[in-house]
Amino acid sequence: MPPKRKLANSTSVARKPRKRAKKTSSERAFVWKPRQWFVKEEVTDQVFVLASKENHKQLVVKKVMRIEKNIDKDYSPLEIRVLALLPDCNRISKPIFYSRSDDDPTTGTAIYTHYPLGDLEDWREERGAPVPESFIWRFFIQMSQALAVLQNVIEPRRAGQKTLIHRDIKPKNILVVENGTTYPSFKMHDFGCAFAYMEKKAAQPAFCGTFDWQPPENPIINTKAADVWGLGACVHYLATGEPPIDDIERYKSGRVEIGLGDPPSARNYTSKSRYYAAKAPRKVTPINGVGGYQYSDELNGWMEKCLSFEPSNRPTVENLISGMVEEAKPMLKMMGGHPALTDLEAIIGSRGADT
Repeated sequence: MPPKRKLANSTSVARKPRKRAKKTSSERAFVWKPRQWFVKEEVTDQVFVLASKENHKQLVVKKVMRIEKNIDKDYSPLEIRVLALLPDCNRISKPIFYSRSDDDPTTGTAIYTHYPLGDLEDWREERGAPVPESFIWRFFIQMSQALAVLQNVIEPRRAGQKTLIHRDIKPKNILVVENGTTYPSFKMHDFGCAFAYMEKKAAQPAFCGTFDWQPPENPIINTKAADVWGLGACVHYLATGEPPIDDIERYKSGRVEIGLGDPPSARNYTSKSRYYAAKAPRKVTPINGVGGYQYSDELNGWMEKCLSFEPSNRPTVENLISGMVEEAKPMLKMMGGHPALTDLEAIIGSRGADT
């Protein structure tokens, strides 16, 4: 029998209502007050690292975005519109604030969480040493999850969400995130080239993104398979320090030496350098004992599958989630124990992972 409830007598003191626990700083909504921040670093003419005037250790990233539509209507930049279609997820960097600029209605201002380790390229160069295989497996897993969120093929699936493709996956567009262990985590960002996948447009050329990180079928990149190539190219870079492409200048000079010159199709690109970055032969270097790279056959195998020259031979994101991820987890545990398994689940929900 359940215990009897003790009834309060007339001399009982009314119990005070419990105070709600104060929200931590990470739970509080971000309020953007421009005058409370100053520019600490100018990354590009559109991206700035800002520091708080109250606490110089508190940093955010300000990104100025061009609004290409009619400024009399309430349009947002492409990146903001794309990110609004996605659920909050710990694999994707979303803005903590966005507003159209008051002084220039043709631009918008987005504020993002600052990650001190920087992007994948900066982080690898700063290390100055080979990247451990466990780190690469973690990258492979987490960015496969990011693509699965874009394509809406990971649980919980969202009814009515469009299938999105990134179209500009490269080391500069992956952020490295501390998680309290020696094993980093990763977030995908910069969705300025993202696109709602449509089968009828998959075979149409698209001249956007960074061509030396794109697959050999460039400019046919409106496909899920092109994003998988980009993922494999980043794994190749982490292992070798190079993208999977032949020397662009050597390819260009070789054409000149045999009298081929620039073909008419080069006019489709905004510059000759972009054309040659798109058309230089792709060169995939094995990383399992060839050329001094001592990574496992398993990691090399999945990387080479993603870098298959024929798009239809590349694994789908579903294949990566069900196959590669399940093969990688026990290897990670063997390499680093439970700390290596930290933050390996994609968290999808209504709360922003960056707020």
